[in-house]
Amino acid sequence: MDSEIKKNLKILLKISSIVIAMFGLYLLLVYIFPVIGRILAYIPSLFLPFIFAILIAVLVEPVVNFFETKLHFKRVLAVITSLLLVIGGFVYIVFLLVSVIIKQLTNIYRSTQSNADNMIPELIDKISELRLLFLRLDLPVELQQTMQASIQQAIEWGQHLINVVINGLIAVVTMLPGLMIFLMIATVATFFIIKDRALIRGFVLHIIPPGIRDSSQNVLGKLINAFVGFVKAYSILISITFILTLVALEILGVEYALTLALIIAVADILPVLGPGTIYVPWIAWEFMSGHIAMGIALLVVYVIISAVRQFLEPKIVGDNIGLHPLVTLMSLYVGLKLGGIVGMILGPVCVVIFIAIYRTGLLDRFDWRNDVD
Repeated sequence: MDSEIKKNLKILLKISSIVIAMFGLYLLLVYIFPVIGRILAYIPSLFLPFIFAILIAVLVEPVVNFFETKLHFKRVLAVITSLLLVIGGFVYIVFLLVSVIIKQLTNIYRSTQSNADNMIPELIDKISELRLLFLRLDLPVELQQTMQASIQQAIEWGQHLINVVINGLIAVVTMLPGLMIFLMIATVATFFIIKDRALIRGFVLHIIPPGIRDSSQNVLGKLINAFVGFVKAYSILISITFILTLVALEILGVEYALTLALIIAVADILPVLGPGTIYVPWIAWEFMSGHIAMGIALLVVYVIISAVRQFLEPKIVGDNIGLHPLVTLMSLYVGLKLGGIVGMILGPVCVVIFIAIYRTGLLDRFDWRNDVD
């Protein structure tokens, strides 16, 4: 009898342990992991200036090496000169561009203000004409309702876009003090990272176990090269979009071509959406305003730019990060399907990481062919 009770108690204890473990796992997944995830997601923001400084240091290092090896500058002087040239040149170019953009935006604002009384009634008239056209075509009621709903959604989308732009401008203005502090800290951190590169590198290598030190150094070098190539590739793509847009708008005689080309080039940073963020509403407005020729011309320009970008992106990205264009195209598409915009960016990076690890021989221990032999 006692043995039977002990046996049942053991079974009950095992069942209780399994239930408690499952309940603990549930609490862990539902309550603990999300909190840890939010904490881990918040941590990078605390070190963002220093992460930014590391990225800038990687990009500026070739300039420092040039002054140090070719002109025989001392390390500190080479770092100071390089930062002054790179950051000073960047600030100067941005200042010139911002001056032109502000001037052209001011003219656009004044022109819009002077024509606002005519533009709004004209837009309302165009929408009314579209609705009357749908009624005259004697289309099915369901189709008319769908088209009217689409027009209403387009109007609401336009209002939402205006609100987003206004709120974005307000947010940028309020962020300026914090941005200045961020840039100051990042600049100082960049100086020390580049100046003491050998010291920092030695410290990091000392922490890494000797068995994987060479492999880790190889992988890190591949990642740095991939990052530099990634930045270079998308800088080339954005520059191509800017040049094509500027030339096309100048040929079409569009006012403020430089400002519009810059805005479209910045929009090109957005994967999937890209230049269409600006072109699609602009083309729709030209057609609705009765400027059919301009609408068709802009549509042709948009199609050409999109085709050129889609054709060149796998080739340029692949060449600069060391991947075959087909592999780059596959990684971009798979990343887009799995993780959206962020996945599209991380897709090629993950492939580069995998190839770098594979080439170091770290995966040889998992080679099934060794077991067959």
